Amino acid sequence: MKLSIRTAELSRALYRVQGVADKKSTMPILAHVLLNAADGGLKVSATDLDVGLSGTYEAQISKPGAVAIHARQLYEIVKSLTNDIIELERQDNHWVSLVSGTSKFRLVGMSADQFPALPAQTQNTKTFTIPAALLAQMIERTIFCVSTDDNRHNLSGIYCEAPSPKVLRMVATDGHRLAMCEKTFETDIPIAQGVIVPRKGFQELRRVLADDKDAEVQLGFSQTSGILKTGAVELSTRLVEGSFPDYRQVIPKQGTKIAKVHRGALGEALKRVSLLSQGRAYGVRLTFKDNQLELRAEDPEFGEASEMVDIDYKGDTLTIGFNARYILDVLALTNEEGVAFELSDDLSPGVVRPIEDQGFVAVVMPMRI
Repeated sequence: MKLSIRTAELSRALYRVQGVADKKSTMPILAHVLLNAADGGLKVSATDLDVGLSGTYEAQISKPGAVAIHARQLYEIVKSLTNDIIELERQDNHWVSLVSGTSKFRLVGMSADQFPALPAQTQNTKTFTIPAALLAQMIERTIFCVSTDDNRHNLSGIYCEAPSPKVLRMVATDGHRLAMCEKTFETDIPIAQGVIVPRKGFQELRRVLADDKDAEVQLGFSQTSGILKTGAVELSTRLVEGSFPDYRQVIPKQGTKIAKVHRGALGEALKRVSLLSQGRAYGVRLTFKDNQLELRAEDPEFGEASEMVDIDYKGDTLTIGFNARYILDVLALTNEEGVAFELSDDLSPGVVRPIEDQGFVAVVMPMRI
């Protein structure tokens, strides 16, 4: 294997696979990236056995071949280089020579034959194509709710379904909060049965989409795996086994009390008041009354804080406690100036949604303060 490639191009390729290469695995090869030089360019791949990511990048190939190199070590070297061109050559015993300007490295590699196969796409997987920017927004609006509890495996990903032929819906929950985002597209969404895409799969896709928000993404799901393609990059992932809970039972019907508030004003007030709530799991008490919202927090060690925010609300006074961080997470995910709170009582979940954008809704469980 012998090739030359632009430094920026190789750095971009290696950055994309950093999150996939498994540095904690007992299998050393999983911490490596596979470099495969062929006539079509340099293919860079990484996998942790559950998620696989590969991309083909422009390079001048003098001699085809393949080798595996430690992903983090190679990336740190490449991004430190100042010369525009890198020359790579595989030598005896899988050593790799790297030359860029006056910088020279000899790196220990591993045989490409030891590198495991990436999760495969089944032959009959139907795919659909949607704009990358819209998919990235849907991921952002749901991934923050994915559970990190290892004992709740079926909540460790984003649930994807097509409630109608041209609608893609994504849902995530950690048991304390839930986020649902849906969008209508011009193309049919061939998801016959809902699937759970693991957090890492969408995290790594988001990393790729950050480079080109104007691109289009091709997605497809079988019963056990998912495939996501954009440009010359392909991500494959095993799907999470198990059944996603019936999220429709979690989303309350429209509450009897609806308050409309300016997103920016509420966010700034929450940030200030919650400074004195950190000792109590960021709990903030919200009191809704005629055209005003009072926010109050207390910390036995440091003191208390309160603030008033003007809102559009008519009805009985209601006091309810929420984790301030959960509300702030939702406010950060919309550009709309106004958001609506839909509430029933102090023990029922609260619904927060942008007033104009009905395709995004968040449910937050109340907390006793």
